[in-house]
Amino acid sequence: MEQYSSTLNIDLAQIDKLKANIEALQPISEEQRQRIFQKYRLDWNYHSNSIEGNSLSYGETVAFLMEGLTAKGKPLKDHLDIRGHNEAINFLLELQKREAELTERDIRELHVMILVEPYESRAETADGQATTKIIQLGQYKTSANHVRTATGEVHYYATPEETPAKMHDLMVWYRENKAETHPLILSALFHHRFVSIHPFDDGNGRMARLLSNLILMQAGYPPIVILQSEKREYYGALSQADAGIDTSLLEYFSERLIRSLDTYLKGAKGEDISDSNDLDKEIALFKASFDDEVLARVELTTPVLEVLLIKSILPLLKKVIEYSSKLNNLFLSSGVKVSIHSIATNEGNYIYDEETVDQFIDSWLGGTSPLLLDKFVGVFSKKSTYRTITLNYSWKSFKASTNPLPSFSEMISITFHNAEYVITAGRTTSIGYMLTKFYPKQLTQDEIDAVTRYFVVAVMDTIKRKQNHTSV
Repeated sequence: MEQYSSTLNIDLAQIDKLKANIEALQPISEEQRQRIFQKYRLDWNYHSNSIEGNSLSYGETVAFLMEGLTAKGKPLKDHLDIRGHNEAINFLLELQKREAELTERDIRELHVMILVEPYESRAETADGQATTKIIQLGQYKTSANHVRTATGEVHYYATPEETPAKMHDLMVWYRENKAETHPLILSALFHHRFVSIHPFDDGNGRMARLLSNLILMQAGYPPIVILQSEKREYYGALSQADAGIDTSLLEYFSERLIRSLDTYLKGAKGEDISDSNDLDKEIALFKASFDDEVLARVELTTPVLEVLLIKSILPLLKKVIEYSSKLNNLFLSSGVKVSIHSIATNEGNYIYDEETVDQFIDSWLGGTSPLLLDKFVGVFSKKSTYRTITLNYSWKSFKASTNPLPSFSEMISITFHNAEYVITAGRTTSIGYMLTKFYPKQLTQDEIDAVTRYFVVAVMDTIKRKQNHTSV
């Protein structure tokens, strides 16, 4: 029997004791078993992919797997890798359930699952020139996949020509040692031998972690999870094994199996098995309950205000004036009054009063630097709970009426709060319109049309009511 370090012997004894304690608690309920394995599954999916550079956070990984919610701004491939890895875990569970002997065919099928679809990847030619290659699924490598380490040295794996024979030898070694070797030892050594071959163009690290866990699971142990934060120590242990020193790798694996067994034992006893990552999961799922539109809301700032004024408010006011002016020839005169009010100074600042409509459009709403924009941005700089722009369109001396010639007016106001802006129109009748929008959402063309309609219809309704009242 091979001699192991005293530390590893102590760990192996603890592993066997923990496993016996778990077996003594069997059977546990199916709900308990599912809850325990769900934690392994989520941790395993996140950390194994994160080690390889996947950009999804733990919370985003959980939200994707549990709720099907994709993370905004994250690559599609990162989501596909998570989904493929999760399907690979399901495949391992099926192999475990069938007590099936692991074969090279199974390994190639797993590789297809975790990579999902062929893709282009950066590579390096034999003379060190940058190039690209298409990553094929379920096929052993056809070109060298040596890597350059952080120190600039090249780490050599098996050549494409050597790979089929070395994979065959690995499977023979596995079958010959399966019965007489402790599953922890077998799992760790298989892991290193597989990584040393690096049989595929990509995905070898995830494959090694899947296969070494299958060995543990088929022997009745839970899977181990190598945390992303433990990556450096993990690579260091593999490097020592490359030099023929297996002790660090074996102890590294034993420590993580003890951690997994501790988790299982706690879960089997009904104890809390959550950790800080589970809080990330809860936060992600909580945030996922809100619409993307809610999460996109922002506070009002000068840049947000300027864009809103240019893209929404000025076009709205132009549209309102355009259609309101179609009523002008019913009156002897018309005019526009604009006021800006800030609660900070508790004062109204009338900045434009009773001028012709055409002049107002040209100077206050038109041009490359509309005066209304400059004036209101200046008012915005004052600290205030809200600021309001009010446009009052007035018509004087209705032609179709006898003396005294009546006058009419209608107003539209836009109030800017810290988180949202509110548009009201048609104040003088029951046809009034109110619209609330959260920053940075702009007005749609349909909304601009609706506000304009209510504004003009309110005027016409007022004229009709006064005419009816006069005729009575």
